[in-house]
Amino acid sequence: MNKNSTFFERLEIFCKKEGFNSINDFAINGLKYKSSQKLNRLRNGAGRPSLEIIEDIKSRFENIDLNWLIANQREKQVPGVDNMPENSESCKECKWRDKIIASQEQTIMALHEKANALQLAMEILGRKTAEK
Repeated sequence: MNKNSTFFERLEIFCKKEGFNSINDFAINGLKYKSSQKLNRLRNGAGRPSLEIIEDIKSRFENIDLNWLIANQREKQVPGVDNMPENSESCKECKWRDKIIASQEQTIMALHEKANALQLAMEILGRKTAEK
């Protein structure tokens, strides 16, 4: 993320991360505003967000790092924000990476299940051997 980014640019990144299609979608469906006017006035970077906007965002999205949103400073790392793809090609790569990770997680779970089954079989064999 550019160190000179505006509040509005960071808000757009957060909106995308949360699954909203646009600032308008975020304002209406995320913040439950009647329109996106309050947010769009910040688009040119000259305006500052009101306390009301900040409170609305924080009350509905507890996971947001307000230090990052307001001042572009990090208090804690927010997954997905620093590495937010800049173009659709990167998004395709992210989707591919996510599929690979999901596949690897399934493989790991299957291996854990097999290991547990083998452990149980070993315990049963150990008991049978001890009984003899």
